[in-house]
Amino acid sequence: MTEDIAGSVVEGEQRSWDERLPEPLAREMEREMRRWRVATFNYGVTYYLSRILLILASAVVAADQNLEDGHGSWLIKWVPALALIVAVMTAVDTWLKPQQKWRGFMESRDALADLMIQADGGMPADQVRAKFLKLRQQHRERNIF
Repeated sequence: MTEDIAGSVVEGEQRSWDERLPEPLAREMEREMRRWRVATFNYGVTYYLSRILLILASAVVAADQNLEDGHGSWLIKWVPALALIVAVMTAVDTWLKPQQKWRGFMESRDALADLMIQADGGMPADQVRAKFLKLRQQHRERNIF
C-alpha cells in the first residue's frame, strides 16, 4: 500500500512524452497524476485505518459484559463512547465509501499512466488531449461526490 506520492518528474528532468505535447497539456496531465496518486494513497490509508478501528471498537463494545472481571475491566467505562464512535465511523464510512474511492482513484491513475505511455509512443497531441478529457470526465463521474 506504500506508494511514492512525490512528483514523478525529477526537478529539471523532462520526459519525452512532455516534449511531444503542448506544455499546458503536459503540465495538466502531471498535475492530475500527482493529485490522483495522493488521493489513492489517502483513501487507501483511510480505508484500512477506519476498518481496523471499527473492528477494535466493535469488539470492545460487543464484549463489554465479559470484561467486568478480567484485565480489560478498565475498558468498561469507555464502552458508551466507543459505541458512539462505532456508529459515527460506520456512517462516515458509508457516506465516503473509501474503498470504492480508493479503487476508482487507482483505476484513473493507472489509465492516466497508460495514456502517458501512449503519448511517449507517439500518439498525436490532439488524440492525447481528447483521451485525457474523457478520462478526467469519467473520473469525476465515478469518484467525485
